[in-house]
Amino acid sequence: MLFNVSGLLRSPVGTVRHYTLEPERPVHAGSVELIRTPDGVLVRCEADVLMDGDCARCLAPFGYREHISFEEIFVQQVDVLTGHRLPPPEDDGAFLISLNHEIDITEAVRQYSETAAAMQPLCRPDCPGICPECGQDLSMATCTCDRAPVDYRWAALAGLRQAANG
Repeated sequence: MLFNVSGLLRSPVGTVRHYTLEPERPVHAGSVELIRTPDGVLVRCEADVLMDGDCARCLAPFGYREHISFEEIFVQQVDVLTGHRLPPPEDDGAFLISLNHEIDITEAVRQYSETAAAMQPLCRPDCPGICPECGQDLSMATCTCDRAPVDYRWAALAGLRQAANG
């Protein structure tokens, strides 16, 4: 996800370039708009990314799609016309245009993908999960465990019944 912007940096402020993103992990599809600014290039990105996750219920690994959208300014390090180094940006976390006048949006895509990731992803909405007693994946098979809800007020009596049967 590398874009050579040397021509764009020589253009007047406000010049726009549009690109379609080719599938490249993690991006499935998307588009990028590069806009010349006084200090660099504004990158606007809309993309569908493929995420890897583990189901919060059954713990099975699976992949799912998320949509990300961001606008970030990439700051120049070198003046294109003179070749002189420019002072570093005040923001230490700023995205930079490389010394070869290239923008790599890979790190921005990674950061925005991480923030878009589901906190508790599910492999499917009706995933039954795993049995808390025996650990059986309930989407594969049922188990014989008694998972009836226990009223904590009767828990002492349930303990007596187990002692009598046991």
